[in-house]
Amino acid sequence: MGSGPVRNSKGVDSEWDSYAMCDFDGQPAWDRDGLNPGGAIVRLLSWNVQGSVPPAGSKDRIRNQVSFIGEQLDQPDIVMLNEVTTVQRELWLDLLREEQGYTEIVDTLDWGQELRESNIPPHHEFIHTSGQITAVHEDADVGDLERRRPSIRNGPWESSEMKDWSTNFPEKILNSEVQIAGQSVDLWNVRTVPGSMYGEEKIKILENVYARITKSNPERCILAGDLNIPNAERADGTVVSWGEDKPESIRERWISAELDVMTGLSEVGLVDAFRYIHGYGDLDTEDTSHESRRIDHIFASESLNPERCWYDPAGYECSDHAPMLMEFSV
Repeated sequence: MGSGPVRNSKGVDSEWDSYAMCDFDGQPAWDRDGLNPGGAIVRLLSWNVQGSVPPAGSKDRIRNQVSFIGEQLDQPDIVMLNEVTTVQRELWLDLLREEQGYTEIVDTLDWGQELRESNIPPHHEFIHTSGQITAVHEDADVGDLERRRPSIRNGPWESSEMKDWSTNFPEKILNSEVQIAGQSVDLWNVRTVPGSMYGEEKIKILENVYARITKSNPERCILAGDLNIPNAERADGTVVSWGEDKPESIRERWISAELDVMTGLSEVGLVDAFRYIHGYGDLDTEDTSHESRRIDHIFASESLNPERCWYDPAGYECSDHAPMLMEFSV
């Protein structure tokens, strides 16, 4: 980021250069600065592993990615992977379990596989090649990972006219629950499809996720993934939506869908973890996740005390997206 100190949302003066706040190995060194509030420290990874290209998946690249998670990222406590090929589901699960010790795993690759084989419109024209994986390491102070299947009949949706589940890509939304230090945390592992390919299907995913989170209003929540938004971020914090270039008939809805997620989740206590910690300003290459844009995000309840959040450009060795990591405490 640009030079000079900035006051972030924690009220802490921090240098814009992301590595100015890091130890010699590039990892943030704030424990020594007294910013760690205590509690169970949890490290979370969110990463688009580019599993849709090629559609059948590259076994060598998958092995390299799993090794990278273990050797370079030191086995984060919680792993949330986007765009995992459905064809290589068993390989992914076996490698995560047997080589890296991720003994609790949930995924939506089964949904993707079923939809990929469907001849029912519009699925016969959609490319359901990938889904999501969320996994918990056996040594983490985290457990009881449980997949949630979104309901249109229970909770806030029991008698509602709006069911908030209009997506034709349900495999892109993996909702689960996990226990951390005796506290329940709601996890949303999400990847939105490109609007250039699927039009309003992109914003339907954003709308569904935003409505599901805000209406359920979980006490502790994390939303992470390749959201393919925004088009740009200005140094003053202004978010520029892809919707600004869309036809008038859908422009307002498109802009609202993107901004609701980027800024509106604060209504239920979620913060943009990267901006919460680093503040605002111009982005350097090290602060972006794909093609010089910051389109991969982690939003977390402020009560989870996000303390560190960074992108690891070394991950470009085996994906077209940089891994994103966050450390928080419960």
